[in-house]
Amino acid sequence: MRLTRTASLMVALYLLASAATAHAECAWVLWFTSGRTSAITSPSEAFATKKECEQAMIRSDQRVKDYKAKYPDDFAYLTCLPDTVDPRGPKGR
Repeated sequence: MRLTRTASLMVALYLLASAATAHAECAWVLWFTSGRTSAITSPSEAFATKKECEQAMIRSDQRVKDYKAKYPDDFAYLTCLPDTVDPRGPKGR
């Protein structure tokens, strides 16, 4: 019984480590979201690392400021997400 628990724990740790490694190696996408009552979200740029994406987000802050100046009643923001995540949700059939 103890061997079974140890083996199960080892498999679980291996799978967890594999998922963390795969997540760390994915690309990152900078998304621009804007709108008033409903959000319009579009991908802006893609990067190899999260750090590169976050640096671009800081550099692109002027884009958000320009949008808010032109449309003061709307909201606008940038966000970095892994390329496996689409904030627009699943595509319909």
